[in-house]
Amino acid sequence: MELIYNEQNNFKILQLTDLHIGSKPHHEDDLKTFQLIEDAFSKLNPDLAIITGDLIWSDGVPQSDVIFKELLERFNKYDVPVAITYGNHDSEDEFSRGEIRALEKYLKNAVTKNHSFIVEDRECYAIEVYDRNDSKALKHVLYVMDSGADAPLPVGNYEWIHPEQVNWYRRTAAHYAKYNLKNNAIFMHIPIPEYKEASKSILSGECNETNDTISAPYINTGLFANAFIQGDVKAFFAGHDHDNNFVGEHHGIRLIYGQVGGYQCYGDLERGARIITLQDESIETHTLTASQFSYEFSK
Repeated sequence: MELIYNEQNNFKILQLTDLHIGSKPHHEDDLKTFQLIEDAFSKLNPDLAIITGDLIWSDGVPQSDVIFKELLERFNKYDVPVAITYGNHDSEDEFSRGEIRALEKYLKNAVTKNHSFIVEDRECYAIEVYDRNDSKALKHVLYVMDSGADAPLPVGNYEWIHPEQVNWYRRTAAHYAKYNLKNNAIFMHIPIPEYKEASKSILSGECNETNDTISAPYINTGLFANAFIQGDVKAFFAGHDHDNNFVGEHHGIRLIYGQVGGYQCYGDLERGARIITLQDESIETHTLTASQFSYEFSK
């Protein structure tokens, strides 16, 4: 599946995150989340949807594979390419990461995963976006990285990007270096530790988490440092912290949260989505609440 710039000569990404669909029969909050998903796909007219983790609740949820497949069917209603990475709640009980990835075969419009790499059952892959008028002119690379779940050692609460994933980024970025791209992005679920620094330099949005202000891992394996040195990444996008939706900046790279989408989970922020517009020289982004979707489409 080739992804190309649209007629407006840009590329529009819908980021949905933390949907947290639960068991059947569905709670009324799940039905509201389904409506949000349908409105986002149908009204916002994206060129690509990226789901950055915690699609479902899996802990203690019977037949969570059925729940996940039903969610994929919601995505399949629309002619929109879809990319997925997973969060800490997607494979807690019945599922392994590999088993949930295997169900992606039911996704009708799954993106092409370039340079797919799996370590400790966590997948990284690259998405390529091309010029509208020249199928050989690569415009952007979107690195999608599974950030794991719980900390494997008694240090903090959440898992860190595996060192082999950092090495994968270095190899993959080196492969694309010949294109001299400076406007790429990285997508994951759990924010990297540098989000704490970015929270000191917020350009827009809110930072309202009250447990850990930034629920990042306590171990830093160097992904941000390598992206800074490589110079090809302009922004990181994460989910996980439902009461954070800010755009922050650290050493010239923006570190950005999505907008929580699921109604059956904690958080005081209004449910919604993030829109990301890739252009030749910039990445523009803003959040929308569900009540704003129709307005955005009418502009």
